[in-house]
Amino acid sequence: MKTPRAIRKEPPVQPSGRAALTLLLSDAQRLTRAEAGTVYLREGERLHLAVVQNNVLEQRLGQEEARRLLAEETLLLTDASIAGYVALTRGTVNAPDAYTIPLDRPYTFDRRIDAKCGYRTKSVLALPLRDGRGMVFGVLQLINAFGDVGEVIPFGKDSEALVAALAAQTVRESVSPGPGGARGHFAKIVSLLLEAPTWHSLCPQTA
Repeated sequence: MKTPRAIRKEPPVQPSGRAALTLLLSDAQRLTRAEAGTVYLREGERLHLAVVQNNVLEQRLGQEEARRLLAEETLLLTDASIAGYVALTRGTVNAPDAYTIPLDRPYTFDRRIDAKCGYRTKSVLALPLRDGRGMVFGVLQLINAFGDVGEVIPFGKDSEALVAALAAQTVRESVSPGPGGARGHFAKIVSLLLEAPTWHSLCPQTA
């Protein structure tokens, strides 16, 4: 069987690429008030975790132990998982509660990861990562958006648009970085997004 062109295998991420993905995830979490997130990259017929961040587990277990537990996760490239579905279909998944995904969806959430780590995944937003040719090389997944009073809420449409724009700009900038390098680039993007009306409606300022 031929490998679909849109999700063909990409070479292992280089250190500079990993730094860019880490910045992407960190800023995506900040923009959407997400408690955790992961970046999957395709390697053959599997999705491997390239970057993982979970604020709760890192505070509870320490950064090294939390990332060791989470980094053990490897997914087969099928539509049975949220990330696999996103990689194969190039669509976006926005699940208000990962434990109550409708039965007519091909994908489910594997609760064993939560059970192993003592965590509760609720809202999930997963989007494809595309290279300059539009080919999907990975998946960005955000977990547990927080509302104004600290409750977990679903990711809004504004969050989808903000993260998609941030991811697209990251890919463009990785090809031709601007002044200040990756960090300067991300600071510029985040500054522009914070000034956007959609961001203020998503995260109103408090006195």
